[in-house]
Amino acid sequence: MPNWSTEVPTDPRGYGLPLVRTPALRSLKAIITSHGLIGCDTHYWGGHTVPCAGAECEACEDGNAYRWHAYLSAYNPETQLHFVFECTAQAAKKFKEYWNEHKTLRGCLFEAYRWKHVKNGRVIIKCVPGPIISAALPNAPDLANVMAIVWRLKDTNVWVAGEKRGFPRVHADKAGNGQSSDPRDYVKSNP
Repeated sequence: MPNWSTEVPTDPRGYGLPLVRTPALRSLKAIITSHGLIGCDTHYWGGHTVPCAGAECEACEDGNAYRWHAYLSAYNPETQLHFVFECTAQAAKKFKEYWNEHKTLRGCLFEAYRWKHVKNGRVIIKCVPGPIISAALPNAPDLANVMAIVWRLKDTNVWVAGEKRGFPRVHADKAGNGQSSDPRDYVKSNP
């Protein structure tokens, strides 16, 4: 029997944002709201992208290949949609170059499109300083928290920089060491 309520519950994990990937037939333009990006090894398994669970990963045990994906938050002023953008390590190199020059991604206007406009074509990224001042953008979300909500992670799967943290954070590497969500750590470890 349902437990009905007249009150809307607050989600203690935070709010989720939609996950957006580069479309095949058109470009995607948006302004980055996060200060950096986070990333982890992922599998396409069970019909969708899931984070690699390290030593206890069913996808790895099943022989499923993994690849690293980056996540950052962005805002489209035309549609007023605040979302999480996903791309591969190769595409994320442009974001890293921008971060190295500006020491933040927040306010960066980016355009993403697929080579030859095919569904699984290589993603090409262009980055320039954006036209909107940082203060006018939506607040940067906790990306690891947002991705944990997207992936429906349980707190037993949550590790950052090799230590268990409060719910939720993303377990990020195959060795079980975790990976920091701090973009400065990403830049230091990926020169």
